[in-house]
Amino acid sequence: MISKKGYTSLEITIQLRDVRCLNIIKQKYGGSIKVRANQNHLRYRLHHKKGLIDLINGVNGLIRNPIRLLQLAKICDKYEMPFFEPKPLTYNNGWLIGYFDTDGSIYLNLVSDQLFITVAQKNKLLLDSLVPLYGGKVYLSKGKEQFKWTVYRKSEIINMLNYFKIYKPRSQKFARLQLAYKYYELRSLKAYKASVNSVLGKAWKEFLIKWESFEDK
Repeated sequence: MISKKGYTSLEITIQLRDVRCLNIIKQKYGGSIKVRANQNHLRYRLHHKKGLIDLINGVNGLIRNPIRLLQLAKICDKYEMPFFEPKPLTYNNGWLIGYFDTDGSIYLNLVSDQLFITVAQKNKLLLDSLVPLYGGKVYLSKGKEQFKWTVYRKSEIINMLNYFKIYKPRSQKFARLQLAYKYYELRSLKAYKASVNSVLGKAWKEFLIKWESFEDK
């Protein structure tokens, strides 16, 4: 952003549990991390010129969100740096993993016995570009002014898990993605139908405890 007084800065707000993400950025570009007033979120702030220029060189041509593109273009103009628009998205591109870390989710519906991988966004066109590459569908979220890209078919989930092997999340969501393989293994053995005191029953209970420990807040 550029303030009314002409000062440039970068701000990122993230859940407290994902402080590792901000520490990685801070180590690379400098800046500061502070707990926000509600204590549940952290705010990273970068405002010195060298760090911002290094950041611009790192992300220029890779940003796809129209709002962020406009913000970047204004700062590039201020620093008299060239502004690059992104190239068409391909499957082997790390952009999606960064977006999943911030606006994505993986959850399990025990009623329908399905895993879901989703990403929410107000800009539908941004999500539409994911469908030809990764499958899934884009829906209007009920009761919310946003759209949601959703992957739920097993073949598409496995395809996404293979993608996440190449581009690993930096947030706590990585733990749930790793548990997804265990879910399909236990499901194939019908562990969810096994008696509580059986080996499979205990394995299923242990899986659910681990899964819920990474519940999205």
